[in-house]
Amino acid sequence: MPGSDRVTPGPQHAFHGGASFDAIGTDFGDLERRHQVVDADVLDAWYEPAPAVLATLRDHLAWLVKTSPPTHGEGLRAAIAARHGLAPAQILLGGGTSSLMYTVFPQLVGPGDTVAILDPMYGEYHHIFAHVLGTRVVPCELDAARGFAPDAVAIADTVRRSGAKLLVMVNPNSPTGVAMPRAAVETLLAELPATVQVWIDETYVDFAPEVPSAEPLVAHDPRVMVAKSMSKFFALSGLRVGYLCADGSLVQSVARRNPPWSVGLLAQCAAVRALDNYGWYRERAAETHLLRAELMAGIDALPELRCMPSTTNFVLIETTGLPAGELVRRCRAHGVFLRDCGSLSPRFGSRYVRTAVKARQDNRRIVAALAAAGQRS
Repeated sequence: MPGSDRVTPGPQHAFHGGASFDAIGTDFGDLERRHQVVDADVLDAWYEPAPAVLATLRDHLAWLVKTSPPTHGEGLRAAIAARHGLAPAQILLGGGTSSLMYTVFPQLVGPGDTVAILDPMYGEYHHIFAHVLGTRVVPCELDAARGFAPDAVAIADTVRRSGAKLLVMVNPNSPTGVAMPRAAVETLLAELPATVQVWIDETYVDFAPEVPSAEPLVAHDPRVMVAKSMSKFFALSGLRVGYLCADGSLVQSVARRNPPWSVGLLAQCAAVRALDNYGWYRERAAETHLLRAELMAGIDALPELRCMPSTTNFVLIETTGLPAGELVRRCRAHGVFLRDCGSLSPRFGSRYVRTAVKARQDNRRIVAALAAAGQRS
């Protein structure tokens, strides 16, 4: 089986997007600079939070900033649980899904254990397992010829043959934008050994209304853990809100090591209001699908670029001309920041770039920058 039996040397941190802050300034001295760039190398929402969310924060900002939050986010946990037919005891809060990963995974696996992950997939997962926890990482390779669509039976087969204790997947996947339908998820669970735990990161699932969340599965399958970031769909990236739905005994065990006040008061309040206004966000998701179609059409009209199918707020682009790194570099000269996907999987090589779906005017800037980049010698 592919994979490594020991800890592999690696960087201190996983590589992420956010290079646009090189132009804006991390000292926040002139935030007006943000209007000069298109930060499409990160997958933040192109829209603002729901009006009701912003109104609450504006009306009570001073109090929200100076006041300590409910210690363990009792109200937010209750709101999340009620939405998915779970109990608050099955909900664990954290400062985004990355925070939850670093809290939960050390309780599940350690050096010498085997973990299976999709390949390609969000890079923080490989980093934490290979370079932080020292596990043996086995890739479940997604076929480029199938548009990187996950095959439930093939994934289960890889997990069985590897002896993995844990399977981790992002659904819809990042950076590919492809989702595994609910029926396929259920097939996967049926095919997996009963001892294998399954972590499903659903950060982007709300952009894909045809893909029901796996959160209700937690109620009757103790193997299933569903991680959810409220950053992207709910436009709360700057507040860092994430949660995990899992078996109550696991949540109780992990919660002992989860610090108090893991989510701030601004974030808790905004997240509860956002859940109350879910219908408003669904309308923005529908707009996102229209914007994505327009963006993809513009990119596909350019030579040597091809968009892969997507159900999310981002698009994976194959480049058969300029190497991905050079394409990204040239676009930055136009104030457009895209993501070179080479760091997410060695199988990407220098052939794939990812862009977020932005507002229409910014999408036009993305297409124009790609066109200009391809014209230069």
